Amino acid sequence: MATVYEFNYTGSEQSVTLKPGKYRIQCYGASGGYTSREDFTPTYKPKGGYSAGEITLKKDTLLYVYVGRSGESVNSQSRLFNGGGSGGYSCGGGATDIRLVGGSWDNEQGLFSRIIVAGGAGANAAYNKSEKDSSGGDLKGGNGGGSGGEYTPGATQYDGGRGSSSEYDGSFGLGGGSNYSNCLFGGGGGWYGGAGGRSSAYISASGGSGYILTKDSYKPKGYTPTSEYYFENTTMSIGGNTSMSNGYARITLIQALPLLTIYSYNSTQATFKADHTDPTLLTKIECFIDDILKGTITTDLTTEKTINYTLEDNALHTLKIVVTDSSNTTAEKVLSVSKNIMPLGDDASIRDIVSKMSEIKEGLVNGKTAIINVLALKNIESSLKTPLVELSEKIKKSFDSSDASVQDLTNQLTRANNTITQLNTQLGQRKRWAKGTFDQTKITSGSTTIPMNLSFTPTIIFVTCGIEFSFTYASAWRCSLKFFTSLVKTNPTILKGNDENFSGIVLATVEEISRSSFILSLKNLSGNGSTAEMSAIPGTTFNWTAIE
Repeated sequence: MATVYEFNYTGSEQSVTLKPGKYRIQCYGASGGYTSREDFTPTYKPKGGYSAGEITLKKDTLLYVYVGRSGESVNSQSRLFNGGGSGGYSCGGGATDIRLVGGSWDNEQGLFSRIIVAGGAGANAAYNKSEKDSSGGDLKGGNGGGSGGEYTPGATQYDGGRGSSSEYDGSFGLGGGSNYSNCLFGGGGGWYGGAGGRSSAYISASGGSGYILTKDSYKPKGYTPTSEYYFENTTMSIGGNTSMSNGYARITLIQALPLLTIYSYNSTQATFKADHTDPTLLTKIECFIDDILKGTITTDLTTEKTINYTLEDNALHTLKIVVTDSSNTTAEKVLSVSKNIMPLGDDASIRDIVSKMSEIKEGLVNGKTAIINVLALKNIESSLKTPLVELSEKIKKSFDSSDASVQDLTNQLTRANNTITQLNTQLGQRKRWAKGTFDQTKITSGSTTIPMNLSFTPTIIFVTCGIEFSFTYASAWRCSLKFFTSLVKTNPTILKGNDENFSGIVLATVEEISRSSFILSLKNLSGNGSTAEMSAIPGTTFNWTAIE
């Protein structure tokens, strides 16, 4: 039996927490008020709009539901619940929507968090017999007709309905008709509200527009929902609420999905919990290190679990945890783990972050080297496997043959030597790297030679250091200089001074790279008539990495 959540009009915010899964959400806007006439049958009464679509939620999600009030037989000096415009004779119907932020129905943050809206109908003066007259939208609300062929335009995706004067105009989430004495018919609430109808000529109010968040839908400035709330298989219709009453909403579970929450992890273990929209459908939990299966869990699947693992080196590794249900639908999390790199705490300081970046850099270099080595060997193995097999088969065939000549064997040995030469060439093309440190108290303004003494000439130098610059008339804030440069690029570091009228620019470049050394050049160390004095920041070091 399907899981269904129903929401009728209550005059207040309603909410629901949905587990991960695929849901169909349907919203029906409220009907608008109307003038009673013998020839104005219920067929022509203004109806609320209809909006529906499917959404996939990948985590527990709290949604707020606002169901619009009908404007039928209501006159009010203030707007009705969820945007129905006020009117001296009858009011517009309120919109029905689902949003991510709760609170009063008209609070701005809530309106900018709506993900699906069914427009409310505007109040109808009963002079234009049309089933769509004043009805709530669809992308555009229904126009409000009147005597003499005049009409009030419905709200759109980008603007509210515009009345004969600004006091009748609809706006974002609000139906027009704020001036009770002049406006007889209130506009419908909606994504944008419909316009109110004026008393002269008995022109009907227009309907509010509907809305569904998709990749291509309009997203106004200030709109907050992200792509995780995009809908698919959407449907909208003007006047789709044929009940001609208050609005309502329905949420139906289409497909149950698994859920995975990671509580903590480090270099030796991870703690997590699996769950499911329907927990009985879970079948297994698998754990992988670098895509190699390390364990499978098939019992007590929804209880908190802690897994232990051993990392063989200091490089970065991937920990992947996969939860699977009976329909082979999965939820997974992939984490980066290392012996030396641990997650930062919530209270980490700037120094902690700088230290962590250095650890990550070293881990990336080590990981990159390991990857390059593996890929190089894989490529060599792949490129040589077929020729070597073919060669061994030919040599065997020649020895087995009674008429094998010395020349045949010589040719085959020559090809073997060529293959070995190719192997040596490929091995020689592997990139090399090295790293080292330098006493940064010896760095001076101008140029400083940094010794390396390598067996290769690098093309890239990566440097981290901590240097403080002080001037006579202004003292720059402490700054950890970090720059990455090739042979031709330079990167300026702007030093912000205490004196807002002072600014200094230091150009840091790496020059004259050779096997034995490179030059660190610091330029433009002057400002406001003084030259900067440099000193090392305590707790920092000068590190360099050279890559061939």
